[in-house]
Amino acid sequence: MKYTNIKYLTGILILIFLAALAVAQEDPLGTSNAAAQDIKKTMGEDIFSPGQQDQLGNATPVITGKNLPGSIANSQSSQPKARLLSPTSTWSLNLLDSQERSVALQMYQSNDVVFGKGTIVVGSSLQNATATGTVTGNKLNLDILSDDLTLFCLSLTMNGKSLSGDYHGYSVSYVPWKGIAMGKIN
Repeated sequence: MKYTNIKYLTGILILIFLAALAVAQEDPLGTSNAAAQDIKKTMGEDIFSPGQQDQLGNATPVITGKNLPGSIANSQSSQPKARLLSPTSTWSLNLLDSQERSVALQMYQSNDVVFGKGTIVVGSSLQNATATGTVTGNKLNLDILSDDLTLFCLSLTMNGKSLSGDYHGYSVSYVPWKGIAMGKIN
């Protein structure tokens, strides 16, 4: 009985091995396969063409579904953009809502990003503040954060060295509010 079970088990293992061998020989991406033809129709011939690698053998990035030599990102650094402002400038802003706040900032610019630090005066109270923002054309989005964690999000229009627009204020102590912002770049 044992001998019969071993023969039976050996026969099943041989059949499994032969089936696995037959499946392994069938390449789903081979050009004679119906599945490969369907993939070609769906994705195009690009995936079957050689030359999809750079000189180091790394795959090139896919951009809009095509691996074209012109789609490889330029590895050379681009020239820096022209500054809109001098490397350092002083900004004076008035923030008007139910209170009047005066802001003085020492600002710097790198490409389209501005950043700096300064002070905010509310009545007789003086606080340190930091500022970051971006410039797009004549539009300036500027965030000013004071030491007491009051955030002023300004949306300004630049006209020469004049700044004007509105802002939203956010505080850990008060409900959000809106105001008007005006100022100049010295």
